[in-house]
Amino acid sequence: MAETKRQSIAGKIATPKVGPSKDAIDTDSILYKAVGARIKITCAPHNNILEGTLFTTCNITNAIAINTAPAPPNPSASLSSQPGDYHIIPFAHILHFELIGPGERVPESGPGFDGALPSISKVDLEALKAREEQTIREMKKKDAMRGKGVTKEAQEVFDFLARTLPTRWHETKIIINDAVLLAPPYTLNDLRADEDKAQSKAHIRKILENYYQRKKASQGTGRAPVATPIAPRKGG
Repeated sequence: MAETKRQSIAGKIATPKVGPSKDAIDTDSILYKAVGARIKITCAPHNNILEGTLFTTCNITNAIAINTAPAPPNPSASLSSQPGDYHIIPFAHILHFELIGPGERVPESGPGFDGALPSISKVDLEALKAREEQTIREMKKKDAMRGKGVTKEAQEVFDFLARTLPTRWHETKIIINDAVLLAPPYTLNDLRADEDKAQSKAHIRKILENYYQRKKASQGTGRAPVATPIAPRKGG
C-alpha cells in the first residue's frame, strides 16, 4: 500500500499556476503537506537531484527549503538532532519531486507548518525592521567618517583624532569639537580657531603632536637595517 502511495505521488510536478500567482503553490498542495517528510526533487536548469527533509514551503518567497543532511540512523530520533545542510529552491526551478519517506510531526496535527518538527517559529518582522534601520544608521555614520577626495594620510589623521574627540568632515577640512578647524595639509600650523577657543586649540595641538611623533617613530623603526661590511681576515 505504501508502494502504491509512493507511485501515485512520484512524477507529480510542482507546476506553477498560470496567471498573477503562477509561481505560488497552494497551501493544500502536496509539497505543503509534505513539510517534515523526506523528498527527492529534480531542479532546473541542470536536472540536479536533491534528497532530504522538506524544512518549509513558503508562498511569500515562492521557494522551499530542504535539508539534505542524511536521515538519522534511528528512525525515532528527533529531526532537530540532525546536522543542517539547507538548500533554498524557487518553485519555478522544481521540475519533479517524489515523497520517499514520512516525516516526524506533532501528533494529531494538521498539514503544514504547525505540525512540523523541529517547530518553525514565526518571524518577528518588527525586530527585523529595527535591525535593518539600525544597520542603515551605522552605515551612514561610517560613511560620514570617510573623507571625500582626501588622501590616505588625511584619513589617518582624522581617524586618530576621532578616537577621543567629536570629529567630522567639512569638505576636505576636519572639524574637531565644533571649535577647531584643521585644514590641508593637516600640519600643526594648519589648526584654526577663534580666540575664545584657544584652550581647545592648544589641547588638540598636543594630540596632533602626539600623532606625528608616533608616526615618525614607527617610520624610523620600519627602516631596513643597513648591512655592515666585514673586513677580511689578515693573512687571507
